Amino acid sequence: MKENSETELCPRDDIAAYVDGELSTEAAEAVERHVRACAICSRALLDQRQFLAALSASLDDSKDIVLPSDFAKRVVSNAESSVRGVRRPYEFLTAALICAVLLMFLLFAFGVETSAVAAAMGSIAEKLLSIGGFLLRIVGNIAFAAAVVARALGAYTGSSGILIPISIFVFGVFAFISSRWMLRRRSTLMSRGEV
Repeated sequence: MKENSETELCPRDDIAAYVDGELSTEAAEAVERHVRACAICSRALLDQRQFLAALSASLDDSKDIVLPSDFAKRVVSNAESSVRGVRRPYEFLTAALICAVLLMFLLFAFGVETSAVAAAMGSIAEKLLSIGGFLLRIVGNIAFAAAVVARALGAYTGSSGILIPISIFVFGVFAFISSRWMLRRRSTLMSRGEV
């Protein structure tokens, strides 16, 4: 490989592999022959060897960095204190505007397919709304049942004012415990792959 001037670059790209010892014996000998004849590659080989020597010397330095015993705790507390979420109204508004702009960009990016994307998004929204309506209906039915039970207990006990709040509290605790149990059961079944 000839060089016309010192400013030209030699197209040899296996000098790094040679320095790292990744070449076969024949390829290494070919690189050595070429380096003897090419000043550019000879300089590149020297530069790489000097770099590796300096890197090795800096890594072998006996000065170890001593970290404080609570270093991890400090890093975690610093990270937690500097985390900023959506706390102020203008941050929420900014996030909503960014989402709206991204949605408009996506609609324009899809071009002709916008109607198909809008139909898919409408279908997803419809399903989410139906699930939300179903959950609201369940909560309303539970609240209605609690009111009926409380009213029946109040009529049965002779309008004792303290029994109604106690029965509502007991029913709420029962509902909370049973919902936690059902969620745990569901997560156990999901982890087993049964759901």
